[in-house]
Amino acid sequence: MKVNRKRVAQPLAKGQLWKTDNSYVQIVELGKRLIHYKMPKALGQRAVKTHTVGIGTLESYLETKEARLVTETAPAKA
Repeated sequence: MKVNRKRVAQPLAKGQLWKTDNSYVQIVELGKRLIHYKMPKALGQRAVKTHTVGIGTLESYLETKEARLVTETAPAKA
């Protein structure tokens, strides 16, 4: 069965970090149909709940919120 779904500008992958207006979306795991993600309000925030949703749902959320893929990370503190 082939599923037609809208694509975000960049395909989703494990470890990606997306920036929305008021929070971030960090992709933890990516399966065939489901995706596990976290939504911290700030970078480096701990104890953030992991959510599970369908891939198409998250793609449409990122598209609606005009999320941008974060390519650079903050330098690690020594």
